[in-house]
Amino acid sequence: MNNLRLIFFLSFLLSTALVTAQQRFEGSLVGGVVLAQIDGDLLAGYNKFGFQAGARVNTLLSERWAFGIELLYSQHGSSRTLNDPAGASFDKIRLNLVEVPLMIYFRDWKFQVGAGLSYGRLISTEAIDVFGNDISDNQNFRDDLIQYNLGVAFQFTEDWALDVRWSKYITNLQADPTAGTFLGKHIAVRGIYTL
Repeated sequence: MNNLRLIFFLSFLLSTALVTAQQRFEGSLVGGVVLAQIDGDLLAGYNKFGFQAGARVNTLLSERWAFGIELLYSQHGSSRTLNDPAGASFDKIRLNLVEVPLMIYFRDWKFQVGAGLSYGRLISTEAIDVFGNDISDNQNFRDDLIQYNLGVAFQFTEDWALDVRWSKYITNLQADPTAGTFLGKHIAVRGIYTL
C-alpha cells in the first residue's frame, strides 16, 4: 500500500507543478489487445490474449517532451500451449487489473517513445489447473503490482496513433515468497485517439 501512496503523492506534486506552469494538456482514448505471459509458472510464450482500454492525459512540457498519466482496465495472465512442459501445474491464469501508468514521452517527427512506471491493482483473478479445475481460491496473489513500461508510437494522423508497449512486473505476483516468483510480462498493441 506504501507504493500506492508514493505514486499518488508523486502524481499530485507533478500535476500541481504542471498546473502552476500553465502547460497545455491533451486527452486521449486508448484501446487494444494484450499478449501476456508470466515468468515462473512454466508456461512459455505470450499466449494469453486480453484487452486493454482506458484514457490518457498528457501534459506537453515542450515541443518534443510530454508527461502522461493513464487510467486503464487491463487483462494479463498466461495460457498453456501444446509445447509447454508436462510439469506445469497451470492451464491458464487470468488477471484483471486497473492500471495507472506514469510515462515520460519524447516525440520526433511522427514517432513517440516512452518509458515509465505503472501501478496495477488486481480486481479479479482466475487460475485453472491442468485438469481443468478452478483453483483460484488456493492462489495467494498480491493485490498491488508495480511494473515498468517501454513503448513506441507512430502518429498516422493528427488524431490517430498506433502504440506498442512492453511491460514487466517489478513486484512478485505471488504474495507468499515461498511459493516462488511470478513476474508478469505483456505486450500491448493499442490504438490511441486524441480528443
